[in-house]
Amino acid sequence: MKKWLFAASIVLLAGCAEAKEEQQTASCEAEVKVSVVDHVKDKTLFNKDVCLNKNDTALDALEDTTLDVVKTGKGEMAYVTAVDGIREKSAGAGSGWVFGVNGKPGEVGAGSYELKKGDRLEWRFEKDAMAYFE
Repeated sequence: MKKWLFAASIVLLAGCAEAKEEQQTASCEAEVKVSVVDHVKDKTLFNKDVCLNKNDTALDALEDTTLDVVKTGKGEMAYVTAVDGIREKSAGAGSGWVFGVNGKPGEVGAGSYELKKGDRLEWRFEKDAMAYFE
């Protein structure tokens, strides 16, 4: 009897876990490829698909990674000062974090750039952050 109860419990738990996974997948409105790269040290910190909700921004996607993100401001005025312990100006006066989508630099603030399904978002730590936009 105990073995039967134990087996039934495992089947029930497995079914619940599967249902929860399906529910999470169903609520994914946009899957976006997110990478976070330290270009100064040529090191990838994060590179995975991230499930986002409608109207999520480049900043939301960064904050949905497993990395520690430090920022100032909110919304369109948000500014990322550090990711995973890598701080702006730590590789020189012009170094800092920038982002690009589909191979092009972001033209607005990360807190206002709304991502779309299939976008490729790259957060980059650059020795000369301004040169990325030239």
